[in-house]
Amino acid sequence: MKLHGNPLAAFAAVLALFVSVPLPAVADVTEAQIAAAKTPADHEAIATSYDADAAAADAAASKHEAMARAYHSAGGPKKTGPNSMVRHCERLVKSYMDAAADYRALAAEHRSMAQEAAK
Repeated sequence: MKLHGNPLAAFAAVLALFVSVPLPAVADVTEAQIAAAKTPADHEAIATSYDADAAAADAAASKHEAMARAYHSAGGPKKTGPNSMVRHCERLVKSYMDAAADYRALAAEHRSMAQEAAK
């Protein structure tokens, strides 16, 4: 398949790449887990889960960056052009990047709590 002359084929190839990459399976942090966290290991487990959430958000941001590039090069729908699709993806990129930063901050806070619990 020739990707250079067909932007939609390039978009499909990029999308297939991101869909085929599995994310690590880590349990979501629960309210009960947070309430019960007393030991360094408890806090580290929570931090590890938040690290995984940050990685998933980073992956989603990267996926939408690639989609924005594909929509831009594909030209988008005839009536609206690529701009509405590109703006949509750019908003999602920002949202996912903000979420990743928040998850990293939560992980850092729980690692700090783990150090305090170790004293």
